Amino acid sequence: MNIARTLCVKQLNGISRTVSRKIGFTATNYEATNAVQPKIQEEKFDFEDLQVIERTEQRKPKIPPFMKDVFVSVFQRDLLAYPEILDKEETESMEKRAETLDKVFQDKTKSKEERRNVLKSTKMYAAPVNWTRNGLAANQTESIRYLETVSPDFELAHELSDHWVALRALQHGLTAEQYAAVIDELSTGDATVTLCIKERIAERLAQPDFRTTATLDAQGVWRITGEKLCTRGDGFMLVLCKVEADHLKAFLVHPGATGVTFDGNFVHFQKTIGTPLPQIPNADLGKIFGISRLHAATLCRCQLKYAISKIVEYVKPRSFSGKPLAELSTIRAIVGESLLHVYASESTEYFTAGLIDGYVDPDAELEMAMCRNYINSRGLFSLINLLEIPALEEEEECKKIFDRMRILASGGESLDGINTFIALNGIHHAGKIMAEEIKQIRNPLMHPAFIIKKALSNRHQVKDEPKLTLHLSEHLHPTLKPASDQLEYCVLRMRFACETLMSRHGMEVSVAYMELKRLAEAATLILAMTSVLARASRAYCIGLRNAEIEMKLATCFVSKTISEVRQLILDIDNGEFLNHDRFKVEFGRKVLDTNTVLVERPTSRVFW
Repeated sequence: MNIARTLCVKQLNGISRTVSRKIGFTATNYEATNAVQPKIQEEKFDFEDLQVIERTEQRKPKIPPFMKDVFVSVFQRDLLAYPEILDKEETESMEKRAETLDKVFQDKTKSKEERRNVLKSTKMYAAPVNWTRNGLAANQTESIRYLETVSPDFELAHELSDHWVALRALQHGLTAEQYAAVIDELSTGDATVTLCIKERIAERLAQPDFRTTATLDAQGVWRITGEKLCTRGDGFMLVLCKVEADHLKAFLVHPGATGVTFDGNFVHFQKTIGTPLPQIPNADLGKIFGISRLHAATLCRCQLKYAISKIVEYVKPRSFSGKPLAELSTIRAIVGESLLHVYASESTEYFTAGLIDGYVDPDAELEMAMCRNYINSRGLFSLINLLEIPALEEEEECKKIFDRMRILASGGESLDGINTFIALNGIHHAGKIMAEEIKQIRNPLMHPAFIIKKALSNRHQVKDEPKLTLHLSEHLHPTLKPASDQLEYCVLRMRFACETLMSRHGMEVSVAYMELKRLAEAATLILAMTSVLARASRAYCIGLRNAEIEMKLATCFVSKTISEVRQLILDIDNGEFLNHDRFKVEFGRKVLDTNTVLVERPTSRVFW
């Protein structure tokens, strides 16, 4: 017992010495650590000195050009999911600003100065400017929404559209010092920028089409000479000029510059000093200027929508032959058809804006041109039908609405010019893919095996019964399967139409204007059909109010449009004799040559 007690005491003593030694080492290390570590001092932050970070967007990886691929019957099915660009906070912020603008612009008693003030207070003049420069960094989806709200004042909306496009060009084209010198004045709304791109049509054959030029003088200063279409004479002007042969460059002309005179809707420059935009290449400049087409389409649609509301106000209290005017089927059909065009145009615009905002470095020039092409061709015709209803009793209001639509539809470029731009870009893209195939088709004797194979593969296209192999219905609501099959038919016919054109005309396809016009119109309608189906499917799947009406609108629009696309492509396939182009062109040539209508009066005789 004593031996055990002695052993335990010795063992405990050893343990205690070890523990106390470790505790001592730990204490020493703790003190050394405290001596080495710096003391934390309380810092005071001045939050006003913090720099504002730029707005970041979650963009998807770059994709091939959507509508250019449609020209070769390649369809990106993922895009049938209608784009959703804004998150909850961005949507709430956008709608709050839109509501503020709407209260002022819907009030007819407000003056133009009061409307300008609300544009300044909501930072509309700085919408595309970065956050660090006190802007909104608005994307195209938000820009369209704001333009819709401002559209009741046509002049201000048109001015704001040009200003936004010019700001984007200046941001990419000017140097940092030049941009900083002008952006404060432009972002506050104290001055705006007007786009000067369009010129007069050449009066003489030897006269160049693009006559506004910019040259360097002996002091190294760029001076502009020429004339441009310009609707506003105050503020800055962004002028597109020709320099060094066929090279184009944009120049910023400051207010009060010498050598500037105005003649109606045209501005003349006589050795006017301009600031060049050296940082932006022509390709990027073309993309930025293309945004003006998207804005013009939005303003056209808003005018058509406004005309519908005025017709409803006119029709509601009136009757005809003891029956309410609103119950006449003809009036209902006109209003319903206009609603279809408004719905299709709105769907196409936001779909295109989603492509621009949602993907890295998007190639959407064709889509923006198609937005304007659709509403210009369909909207103007619908507006005329609408204005026939109150034409006599509301003559002044009808004239004002029609003039606004005419300015938007024809200002800057003609409908034929837009169609040619769409078709040539699509044909160029298709030609790069189908070049070898077209060479063999145009030289059949040297490639008999290929010609036999091609005849077998095209037998369904010749019968106008292409096999539906894209399976677009899998990406839409099941209710829309018939409509999706009709869209798929139209897409599959586009490659056949391009193949027919290129094999028929070869290198001369660029001057086959009548057939190119049909091709552009067919492609435009395909984009509208795609946008409408994607929007209606999304609305029905997430349970939006009146989603079932959107489904009916989409189905009706596609069923109505497929017959137009079918006829356009059949006319291309038939050629100039069966579609009567040869005869119409010949009649027009004789009228232009003789300056007469060719035929005699119906009362004329050669004998009595």
